[in-house]
Amino acid sequence: MSESAAKKSTKRGKRAAKKGPPRADRSKRLLDLVMLLLRARAPVTFREIRAQFPSYQTANIEAGLRAFERDKADLLELGVPVRYITPDEDSSVEDGGYVIELKKYRLPEVHLTTDEISALVLATAVARAVPGNSHARICDLALRKLAFDYPEPDTPLAWPPQQGATDGKAQHEPVLVHFPEGNSDAERELSDRFAMLEGATRRRKSVTISYTSASNGVVQSREVDPYGLFYREKSWLVVGHCHLRGDTRSFRLDRITSLTVAPKPKSPDFERPSDFDVRSYASRSPWTFAPKPTEMVQLELQAEALSAANEDFGADAVREDVDGDGELRVRIRFETGNPDFVVSRILASKGAMRLLEGEQCKVLLSEELASIEAIYA
Repeated sequence: MSESAAKKSTKRGKRAAKKGPPRADRSKRLLDLVMLLLRARAPVTFREIRAQFPSYQTANIEAGLRAFERDKADLLELGVPVRYITPDEDSSVEDGGYVIELKKYRLPEVHLTTDEISALVLATAVARAVPGNSHARICDLALRKLAFDYPEPDTPLAWPPQQGATDGKAQHEPVLVHFPEGNSDAERELSDRFAMLEGATRRRKSVTISYTSASNGVVQSREVDPYGLFYREKSWLVVGHCHLRGDTRSFRLDRITSLTVAPKPKSPDFERPSDFDVRSYASRSPWTFAPKPTEMVQLELQAEALSAANEDFGADAVREDVDGDGELRVRIRFETGNPDFVVSRILASKGAMRLLEGEQCKVLLSEELASIEAIYA
C-alpha cells in the first residue's frame, strides 16, 4: 500500500470512529439490555451490566456510566420502565441496582367476546372502504393481533380473507362483513386528499387548497389551518381557520380540486384553539351556516314538509303553527347566511315549502327557477 493510500485509510478510520457504533449495534445493545433486566431475579448493578457490554467498558468508568444513562434514557422514552432500586427499598441487595417494573411493562391479556370481535370486523371493513383509508393496513394488523387465538371457527382471523391451496382447491375464510371499496379515479383522489389533510391536521401544518364554491362554481385559492375532519351526509369535511375569510370555516373534500401542504412537516404552523371541538361542527345544522351575510328568513311548511320543522334552525328560531285551509302548517323564522342550502331545500320540497321572507333567498330562488325554465321551456 502506498503512503498516500495509507493516509486515506487512516482518515477514513478516524471518521468512522467519530461516528460511533452503527445503529444496528446500538439497537441490539438496547434489546440485550432489556433482556438482561427482564431475566434478572434481583436488581442488576451497573458493575454487572458493565461486565456484559463492551460499550460501557471504557477506561474512564464515568464515561461508561454516561453511555449507559443515555441508553437508559432512550429505553424510558420507548416506554420501557427502567428503575433504580436502592438498598433502602430492597434489603435483600447490598448495592443499588436496576430493574424493569414488570407491572408497568406487561399488559394484561385481552379477551374479546364474539360481539366485540364482530364490531371490530365491521369497523375494519368500513375503515377500508371510506375515502382516505390510509389506516386500513393498520386496522387489519390490529384485528389480527387481537383475534389471533380466538377459538370461534367463524371469526375471520385474517382480514380481508386470504386464499390458499389445499389439494388443488382454493380455500376461503368466511366473509362476514363486506363494505364495498370505491375504485374510481375520483374516489382515489379523494382518498389521497383525505390522507394529506389528516396528516396536516395531526402535524398542525397549513394547507393551500383550490376550492369550488357550491353557489356559483367559482374556484378560489384558500389558505387553511386545518383543525379537524368530520363525516356528515355522505361527505368528508375539513374545518379550520380560513385566512381569506378570517374565520373558522368548513370545506367539503369533494370540492377541493388541488391541495398543497406547507413544507417542514416537523414544524407546526399554527396552534389549535383550546376550546375547539370538532363534534360541535359535525352536529351543526346547515340552516345555521353563514358563508354569506346573514338575513332573517321565514318558511311555511305544508303537510308534506312538516318533518323538516324538527330540524335545527338555531337557538333563536321562532316556530308558529297556523291553520291553512283546514290543514296544519308550520311557519319558522330564523337567521341564516346559507341561502344556497335554503333554496335547494325549497326546490327539493316540490312546493311543500314556501318562502315568505328573505331577500337573498328570493333573488337566488328566482334565478334558479329562471334557469330551469330556460332549459325546459
